[in-house]
Amino acid sequence: MRAIRQATGRDTTKLVALGAIWGSAFLCIEVALESFSPLAIAGLRVVLAAALLLGVAFAAGLKLPRSRGDWALLALLGLTNAALPFVLISWGQQAITAGTAAILMGMGPFVALSLNHLFTADDRLTWPKLAGVALGFAGMLSLVGVEALTGERASLLGQLAVLGASVCYALSGFLTRKLSHLDPRVSAGGVLLTASLYLLPAMLLLERPWELRPTPEALSALIFLGLVSSGVAYLLRFQLIRDTGAVFMSQVSYLVPVFGVFWAWLFLAQVPEETAWVALALVLLGINVSRLKRRKVKPAE
Repeated sequence: MRAIRQATGRDTTKLVALGAIWGSAFLCIEVALESFSPLAIAGLRVVLAAALLLGVAFAAGLKLPRSRGDWALLALLGLTNAALPFVLISWGQQAITAGTAAILMGMGPFVALSLNHLFTADDRLTWPKLAGVALGFAGMLSLVGVEALTGERASLLGQLAVLGASVCYALSGFLTRKLSHLDPRVSAGGVLLTASLYLLPAMLLLERPWELRPTPEALSALIFLGLVSSGVAYLLRFQLIRDTGAVFMSQVSYLVPVFGVFWAWLFLAQVPEETAWVALALVLLGINVSRLKRRKVKPAE
């Protein structure tokens, strides 16, 4: 397992870019749903993303791994990092609000912090990391409000589904480090390829995608979801996990709802409330606090 390093300003920029990309996915999914089912969206976006990343990898002269152990891990990550959470979130959000989903997904960094503290030697719990995760969670709570968990649409099964997706992402972040010997273009492309093998047969069995007549807007939204929200985003995710660890990368969960508000403001003229700016400030503060190094106490002479 490749050792991680302290996150830099460039890593923070990548993290913010990842949050912006995933934050825009909500709008794209809403548009794509006009012509595609949730399963079709999930299946087609991972196919497009896998084709993009593997095409880039092959163009760069990279090859797929030959080790059975690598492919076993890629298959497991295809399930926990894409196929299963995509289905769980889509199913769960039928019964809960977006705010509730955001809060539950915000538990992911705490799970990542615990997993990596227990099972890694270089991404362990420190006070700056804990403070950073807590500040980010507080920022996200200030945006969506704790009342989201007690609303009329709150469903225990829906909440458990989204929470399960959050745990899947945290677990997959930990497992991704075991592929740090591979180029991120290969590992991310391989994961999306195996996710396609899970979702594509299910889509062909349960849907009839060849009968679809999508609108130009829905088709454009789906292509963006595949190439950018999945392809480019997964490459950034795998780079960040390889270089800085799963705990730092997991804080993107707090940026996603903030950018969701921003894109709604930009494209739908939905003016954000003051709490959105408070949330953004807290999340960015948390990300920078998590980068602080713990001071080493010098032994007494």
